[in-house]
Amino acid sequence: MMPTTHGEQASTINRDSQAYWNKRARTFTRNATGDYERWLLDLLALEAGDEVLDMGCATGTLAVPLARAGHRVHGCDFAEAMLAILDERATADKLPITSHLLAWEDDWEEAGLGENSVDVAFASRSLMSGDVPACVRKLDAAARSRAAVVVPDSLLPSRDPRLLTYLGRSARRPRVVRDVSRALASLGRIPVFATTRAFRPMRFSSFDEARSDLRRLAGPKPFTAREQRLFDAYAAQHFVREAPADPSETTEGHWVLDYRLPVTWVFIGWRTDGSEWA
Repeated sequence: MMPTTHGEQASTINRDSQAYWNKRARTFTRNATGDYERWLLDLLALEAGDEVLDMGCATGTLAVPLARAGHRVHGCDFAEAMLAILDERATADKLPITSHLLAWEDDWEEAGLGENSVDVAFASRSLMSGDVPACVRKLDAAARSRAAVVVPDSLLPSRDPRLLTYLGRSARRPRVVRDVSRALASLGRIPVFATTRAFRPMRFSSFDEARSDLRRLAGPKPFTAREQRLFDAYAAQHFVREAPADPSETTEGHWVLDYRLPVTWVFIGWRTDGSEWA
């Protein structure tokens, strides 16, 4: 099945964040070949024929392999550029993926993803903050069988602890695991947990893009003059140009951070009828 054209529910989309992810679409990881993706797909343990909702699907890192495995997939994201790439991939391989320009706060019923609309609904690394209980309720309502989230249990991936230390700033660990657990308890659900460690991708098409992304990792608080000087020196020191994979290529390589940013992720899964996961 070919991907459908997606409509926009514009009133609730955070435009600043949306613009960021639209820009990141060009260098965003597309292929589910890493340990994290295999870990999550194993935990989901989908059954043959399951229809799936992938909330925060990006360019199809998980949606594409799921569709290739025979699942009908609803790929949801609030970044048009991410969905454009997903649509191209689905069209090229004639995959059963339907894309939806959709934010957590939007009307999922209007998008055709209301109560009992799919067998399994999950959000992989796309639920970081906001009204966590409301987001959990939406996943729970949409799924006839099972739902799951993968959320951080370390410093948010939108923060760089090494940079923050260098600048003399601090940051709090997120409370998303706690908030999801409480939301599930209120729904009478029995969660299962699993943990893994992954690394935030830091690969950019230009130094300006790399520098802008690193600035986000210092938090929204404006820099003092001293912090700005420190940051400029830090960015110049820690971003390096990646050599092209093919030495014969004439294009310049991407910019990458010269150290890795680890994040601890927690899988939380549950059956939507209140029974145990196994």
